[in-house]
Amino acid sequence: MIKFQQSGTPAVGRRRKLLLSSAALIAIVATPHAALAQADTSVEEIVVTGSSIRGVAPVGSALIGIDRATITQTAPANTKELMATIPQLGNFGVNAEQSTPDRFRTAGFQPNIHNVGIYATLTLFNGHRFAPVGGEAVFPDPSIIPVIAVQRVEVIADGASAVYGSDAVAGVVNFIYRKNVEGLEASATYGWNDTRYQKRDFALIGGHSWDSGAVMAAYEYSDNKSPLNSQIDFLALGGDQRSRGGRDLRGSNCLQPNVTVNGTTYAYPNWNAGRNLCGLLDQGTIVPDGKRHAVLVTGRQKLNDTVELWTEINYSKYNTRSFGGQTSLNLIIPNTNPYFQTPPGVAASQIQIVRSALGLFPSRFSTQSSEVYGVTLGGDFDLGNDWRGVATLHASRTKDNNNDPELDLVNADAAARGTTLATALNPFGQAADNNASVLASIDNGYRRINDTSQRLREFQLKADGPVFSIPGGEIRAAVGVDSRTEQALQTQISGSPARKIIDVRDDDISRNIWAGFTELNIPLFSDQNARPGLQKLTLSLSGRYDYYEKYGGQFNPKVGVVWEPVRNLALHGSYGTSFVAPNLGLTTSKFGFLGSRDQNTVITDWKTGQQITRPFDIYNMGGGNPDLEPEEATTYSVGANFTPDQVPGLRMGVSYYNVEYRNTIYKASLTDVITNPAFEAYRTIYPTAAQLAAAMVEAPPEMEVQPYVTWDVIFRSYAVNLGMRKFEGLDFDAGYDFSTENFGSFSLAANANRKLVDKQQVLPNAPFNDRLGTDQAVKWKGRAALTWNLAQATVGLSANYVGSYRYNNGSTWKKADSWLTYDLVGNYALDKIREGLSIQARVVNLFDKEPPFVDNANGYLPALASPFGRQFEMTLRAKF
Repeated sequence: MIKFQQSGTPAVGRRRKLLLSSAALIAIVATPHAALAQADTSVEEIVVTGSSIRGVAPVGSALIGIDRATITQTAPANTKELMATIPQLGNFGVNAEQSTPDRFRTAGFQPNIHNVGIYATLTLFNGHRFAPVGGEAVFPDPSIIPVIAVQRVEVIADGASAVYGSDAVAGVVNFIYRKNVEGLEASATYGWNDTRYQKRDFALIGGHSWDSGAVMAAYEYSDNKSPLNSQIDFLALGGDQRSRGGRDLRGSNCLQPNVTVNGTTYAYPNWNAGRNLCGLLDQGTIVPDGKRHAVLVTGRQKLNDTVELWTEINYSKYNTRSFGGQTSLNLIIPNTNPYFQTPPGVAASQIQIVRSALGLFPSRFSTQSSEVYGVTLGGDFDLGNDWRGVATLHASRTKDNNNDPELDLVNADAAARGTTLATALNPFGQAADNNASVLASIDNGYRRINDTSQRLREFQLKADGPVFSIPGGEIRAAVGVDSRTEQALQTQISGSPARKIIDVRDDDISRNIWAGFTELNIPLFSDQNARPGLQKLTLSLSGRYDYYEKYGGQFNPKVGVVWEPVRNLALHGSYGTSFVAPNLGLTTSKFGFLGSRDQNTVITDWKTGQQITRPFDIYNMGGGNPDLEPEEATTYSVGANFTPDQVPGLRMGVSYYNVEYRNTIYKASLTDVITNPAFEAYRTIYPTAAQLAAAMVEAPPEMEVQPYVTWDVIFRSYAVNLGMRKFEGLDFDAGYDFSTENFGSFSLAANANRKLVDKQQVLPNAPFNDRLGTDQAVKWKGRAALTWNLAQATVGLSANYVGSYRYNNGSTWKKADSWLTYDLVGNYALDKIREGLSIQARVVNLFDKEPPFVDNANGYLPALASPFGRQFEMTLRAKF
């Protein structure tokens, strides 16, 4: 990537020059010229993901696709579930409901090509961007698209900032809408297993086409209910993995308190030295229950032979509800509290108690909602000489809300210091053992609420067509300009209306981006001038200049080539640069807040050598970071595709990719800052009063700090630009389709990813950490499928494979086994009852294979496996 820093030219002047010069370029190249006239090419030719030129595939990059037939066969309830079938994506093999988590996420899933990073994959909706969802971590949610309206999904696993701008470091995922739907189609899916799990999906699509236009409308309703932890054998253990060869990892946040007296911890009520251990989430859901409504309306109309107008309207509403357990109470109890107790024979003036608030208060439930609106207006213009112009105007908005009930810990601390039965909290008892008014003062409607809204407005002009002819064919070009405004609004409050509301932050930030881009497709050799060793040779050159008011100019070029030395063997390669502008949600204001008192962590401070074994209090300097800079990357790839004439229907492909990802954005963990000397700048151990006062400047002015609390750690957790990551790997794709005279047709397909290098440098000048073969970089992921069709019946069997990997359980590295599951699907057309009517049965995880054992509290890794077990689905489809 080539950077252009801001100069003395006013921003408005630079914008005008960029837009005017690019528009002039469009006009010059697109001007009809008799000498350049070529045979007409239909305006209906599609633009394939990875290129701005109609009718050509992305040169030098492998294209991974899911077509409508595959979508129908797998019957996904949403696009997240559909993406879980692609080994190159980070969520391969996990349940659709297990979306990528992050702070203040309300919904959604972000495709993550090659697991490079959730911000390194650009998601497009029918070729254009969409407003993201979320709070601090924001990205578009493909689940807003009714699956019944998706024609195909195209994945370019290669850098593409030269075409699309920011975010396309690892590649692009493009969801293409169905275009010509005639009549009505409906589908209903019901899924279940032997737990509380339930999946319901109903979808309806209708459309009509006429000579000069078409209209389509689609609606989808889906909901899911999660299994309870108690219904999954290994989760019902509550963290005690000893029966599976692991450790007892139950928590100490129990109904009965753990009491620290004079530095020694006792388990109440027996007063044994040590801690009570328990698991209290047996009635909790594995993932939130959710409901979604999604709508898509599209229309197009030709005004005359040269102008066609079109529109797209999107709407989605998503609500979730999750079991949140209950807050941990970490209280100082003085001997003036009438409920004060110590172990027999032990004297103390105060004690420290850690326990769950369950028993004292009911379980809490968190709710989340996400609402999405989007309108796209466009026009296609025949400019003559097979040149087409496209104007696109897009506006979208998302509204997200997280509502988490909490307890008023300030009032809890005050009640712990109460001196009468009417004012004191009894931490040794349960609800019936306490004064109701004391409990009510703590459970007083205290909530943490985060309201966010993301907005996107974009206008793009582009044109493409032939420039002139050479012996190998027509050189085709595309040129365009783009103007985009991104805006993030975030309001976060916490507190209780009964006592005090704390305004944590109220942000309204936006940025403007202007861009110009161009692309050339040059067929040096083709069928028209082929020679031995040069059956075909196509060169692609593309470049894009993006200007950000804050970051200056970013120019990203890309070169691609496809060479066919002999018929049916295509070798391809590409080289380019890409970048990721800081996620807008991560650039909101910094703020400080009082972190939870950590009662379980036992760590050693690298600087003092002192082991911190007692509960300690954390002051967290978090929020966003307005000073973040763009991430940068250099990418290249090479590969081959083979389709031999001797074996019709056979295809084989392999691609090698290499990504060097620099200036990466990283959020340090508490373990990082305590145990790693490289992170000294992001922590202060046992701060002085002056240091704490300086840090508290970023805290909300209403925040209450108890005078008796001694803060042990100042933790700076906001995101910063730090180090570098390197990735290398291979993508494999193969298929074989053939028919028989008496036994129907067969289709074999396989798709796999093999990681070769995955290294991370967290801090500049630090050594690289090799992550290959760990849970962060599993070496092998793959999927193979066999489909058989005979008359009205279709049967498919697919195998999903996640290779073995190493993981760190906190003290040592261990190995997890590979995971192989099978899915079975059968479809039967009921044309004798009604034409267009069909029924489908599907079994996910046919043999009920448990996830590989991992020695952690859950007993498995949610990012690499699903705990749901065998699932059954029935789908009924009808066309009218």
